[in-house]
Amino acid sequence: MKKREIAVIIFTMMLVFTLVTNRGVAENESKLSILAEAMQEQSVQIDDWTLYAKKNVEKKTIEEMKLFTEQYRHYNWTYEQDEEKIKAIGVFDNKKEKKLEKLQLITTLKNEMEQTYILYEVKGVGVQSNWDEIEQDFKENAFDIFHENPTIFACINGTFDDMIEVSLNNNANKFLKQFKAHSVEKLQEENFLSVSAKTALWEDFIPTTNDEMNLQLALRTDGLGDSTTVVIGTPIITSEY
Repeated sequence: MKKREIAVIIFTMMLVFTLVTNRGVAENESKLSILAEAMQEQSVQIDDWTLYAKKNVEKKTIEEMKLFTEQYRHYNWTYEQDEEKIKAIGVFDNKKEKKLEKLQLITTLKNEMEQTYILYEVKGVGVQSNWDEIEQDFKENAFDIFHENPTIFACINGTFDDMIEVSLNNNANKFLKQFKAHSVEKLQEENFLSVSAKTALWEDFIPTTNDEMNLQLALRTDGLGDSTTVVIGTPIITSEY
């Protein structure tokens, strides 16, 4: 076999190994862990984080909603009702694991938009040493609630001191580079920037006007010398920003 052919085979094998390795990292590492690593590499202080999942279910009566809540008695339940919807809201302050869990069962009452859905959300604060375990625990709880594996929305909120005059665009581009993502849509104001982007790290996508996205960044600043808020979410940001 010619040396040139051997070189081509070796190069191809190395390329395939690299692709498989990179894919393995994306599959084995949790969304929260990847988001947190990006924050810390950019010297962003992590303030809080959120995991969120939603599922549409068959329309339920008030009696059926109460039966649902009885399955989760460790939650503190309250009920809200108006002309448009009925809500059963359960909150569990998990002091042992230092996180707040929220479970909601919502039924809309308008005929043209009648639907029932379950929302499961977990919130925590600060940097964690076990991001992968936190997300795995969330997945297991979500499966018990939804009886299937739902799309998981992960979001991290942080701040950094803007002592050097660096534009929001430049900061956003640093994050996009870390995620190997490209911008799909952008909304920019004087002190605010939101970027919807697409990366090969995750397979969960949400349609946009002309493309699809699975990463969203939002940066807000009060000016030079003040702190800048950074929110990163996948497939989208689920908290206010």
